[in-house]
Amino acid sequence: MTAIDPARLRARHLMAGALLVGALSLTGCQVGTGDIGPDGKSPTGTSAPSSASDGGADAPSEDAVVDEDAAGTGVDLTAVGEPVASAEVPAVVEGDPAATMTVSLHGLRREGKTLVATYSFTVHSETSDTEEWIYDYLGAQGWHPYAIDTVNLNKHEVLGGGEAQTDYQGAKFRPGQTLYAYASFAAPPEDVTTMDVLLVDGAPLASGVPIS
Repeated sequence: MTAIDPARLRARHLMAGALLVGALSLTGCQVGTGDIGPDGKSPTGTSAPSSASDGGADAPSEDAVVDEDAAGTGVDLTAVGEPVASAEVPAVVEGDPAATMTVSLHGLRREGKTLVATYSFTVHSETSDTEEWIYDYLGAQGWHPYAIDTVNLNKHEVLGGGEAQTDYQGAKFRPGQTLYAYASFAAPPEDVTTMDVLLVDGAPLASGVPIS
């Protein structure tokens, strides 16, 4: 968690506001339940396609991929609600320069001293059904989400030096599928009820995301 410069934060917000139209949509908020480990770290494991459990209304469809490492930390990615914010960025898909990827944030949940964010990734392309990592779709780039406490001007990065999140070189998914993912940060003070959240590099910050 690092202090950020107020002037830089104001400039970032002004730029993000200009980009929000057409790139960011805000809806309701609901996330899955569950506790995560005290250090926020994810155990080593593999990820594989998973069908909806119990047939809940908010469960991922059968054509979805759920990070099994998240289950090991107690994060239930089979019960995510509607996105609170979404952004569309270019996706690298061989033979399709027009491919895009929708990255959605499904909410922030306070779990003691940690804050859990739930995400989803969906690639849009008509030319390929090859399974790839998030890393591949981002053009050989990592996924490094973070949250900003705008009250205390603190940037909250993923716990464990980046370990407490879905591995961007872990589960593979193909265009048309949705990969559900998570990231864990240090929780802000109790009086902080919203945070700004980076969904993915190249997208504006999702501003004022409520903490449940």
